[in-house]
Amino acid sequence: MTLSDKPRVLVVDDEPMNVELLQAYLSEDYEVLPAYNGHEALDIVFKELPDIVLLDVMMPDINGYQVCEKIKSSEITQFIPVVLVTALSGREDRLRGIESQADDFLTKPVDRLELKMRVKSLFRIKSLHDNVIMERDQAQNYLDVAAVMMLALDCSQNITLINKRGLEILGYGESEVIGKNLMEQFIPDSSRSEMEIHFLNSLNASGAGSTYYECPVITKNSEERMVNWYSKPLTDEGGKVIGVLFSGQDITIRKKAEEKLREQTHAMEASVDGMAILDEKGIYNYVNAAHARIFGYDNPRELIGKKWDLLYNPSQVSLFKSTILPEFKKKGKWQGELIGRRKDDSTFFQEISLTAFDKGLISVVRDISKRKEVESQLNDYAARLKSSNELKDLFTDILRHDLLNPAGVVKGFSDMLLNEEKDENKRYKIQLIDNNITRLIEMIESAAKFAKLEDMDKLEFKSMDIGPILSNVVKELKPQLSAKNITLDMRASGTYPAVINPLISGVFTNFISNAIKYGPSGSVVTVDIMDIGDEWKIMISDQGEGIPDMDKDLIFNRFQRLAEKKKAVKGSGLGLAIAKRIVELHGGGIGVEDNHSGKGSSFWATVKKA
Repeated sequence: MTLSDKPRVLVVDDEPMNVELLQAYLSEDYEVLPAYNGHEALDIVFKELPDIVLLDVMMPDINGYQVCEKIKSSEITQFIPVVLVTALSGREDRLRGIESQADDFLTKPVDRLELKMRVKSLFRIKSLHDNVIMERDQAQNYLDVAAVMMLALDCSQNITLINKRGLEILGYGESEVIGKNLMEQFIPDSSRSEMEIHFLNSLNASGAGSTYYECPVITKNSEERMVNWYSKPLTDEGGKVIGVLFSGQDITIRKKAEEKLREQTHAMEASVDGMAILDEKGIYNYVNAAHARIFGYDNPRELIGKKWDLLYNPSQVSLFKSTILPEFKKKGKWQGELIGRRKDDSTFFQEISLTAFDKGLISVVRDISKRKEVESQLNDYAARLKSSNELKDLFTDILRHDLLNPAGVVKGFSDMLLNEEKDENKRYKIQLIDNNITRLIEMIESAAKFAKLEDMDKLEFKSMDIGPILSNVVKELKPQLSAKNITLDMRASGTYPAVINPLISGVFTNFISNAIKYGPSGSVVTVDIMDIGDEWKIMISDQGEGIPDMDKDLIFNRFQRLAEKKKAVKGSGLGLAIAKRIVELHGGGIGVEDNHSGKGSSFWATVKKA
């Protein structure tokens, strides 16, 4: 309709005079829209949406039948009445018009009265149809604006109506859903039988009221969405049940949230820590079993609705209000230790964590009384250990000063007596004294050195060449080599940069001096350095009696010396233990193996390359 409130009639004819004639017949009661070919007519139809179309059949390019078919094939224009105006009156012409879905026919020349009567009748039918469409669209709009999914099923479970929300949930267009069987197309196999029972119960409800049911639907992308269904029977005017009206909401997210909440609640109930939720007034809304048990209550219900300060003494409540609460309000969380009060008024140490939640907070409590007891025991042990270490340091100082000084004096006088005494019997006895005081001095020095190394956690390292260090050790030991007529085979040549501390020379001294002590006269001691990737492996080999496999790991222990060696060679039993400690501080390895080139042993140590 236009502002003139007159119905609009589109008159289409390739003869202008015919258009003017029909316009003259109709202009008094209708607004006439002229068109002079099929293409122009279609443009006006889709643009203006006239109420009626009077369409000439015989037109060039595109005839009236074709124009009519295009009008009727569109959802927008399919209900506009089309009257074919033609001079043709044969049976085949009328059948062709019916095939094109024309609503009526007028034969040229057109009778004025007949034209008005036909147009008036078609316009009345069009008005009635428009009212029906408007009411249907209005009802559909009501359904579409609803936030719930709505669909109607006939008694065969076929969908006869679905709203916009329902199409959104399923992911289909309306034409893909209408007429389809709900159970077969949109309900999972696992839920179909129970949904059919619900459908049958709804059919038999006879309008008694809606029934509730939860069931998943399958969307177009094969996803399952959970829907809560309310169903009610549909009846005709006679009260006969003709189907079921379903309405439902997509509760998939809610169901997942509920499941997650159940899992969280289950986890909270299974927790060994006490967990509680408090509102903004400090009232317990939730308490798990562990929380109740920690505070000496048999059931969480004893605490629900109670205020938190029930579980703490006044001093702790005051501490919380003055110190903890301001920090919690600022940061939204707090963690620390408090003293809790049990139902029987006994107290216990607790570790507590507070986290802001909604307007209140979540409290997690752990009883740490046993831990506090253990900490107290550890503190006592640490104090005793400190005292023990102090005694050890005192003993080391005694070794270094109070024992070493008099031993040095005895050594000095025994040396003087040996030089002055001419009596062989007396010299023999003085020599025994000198040998034993020498051993005593060595033992004191070794023990002091070992005690010092045991107290060390780390050394200061720098890049040094191992080659010169070994050469200096060999020079110092030349007198011992000569005394036993032992040859030293130095196979290490070149440079060997390593990350080491000067203390490492003591390891090499120990290895070579042991090789001299336990090697037979006239034998060979071999010194070699091997490249093993990120480390250098220094190996000193002798031609002595060797070490049994069962003793190879023992000889690096303190005061551990092999029984068969004790008679032949005197020593403190600390040398290899000191060497092991030095190598450990370097982060390297140490060990002994059989001399692969012959009889004897090969002692080795590894250090990192620079």
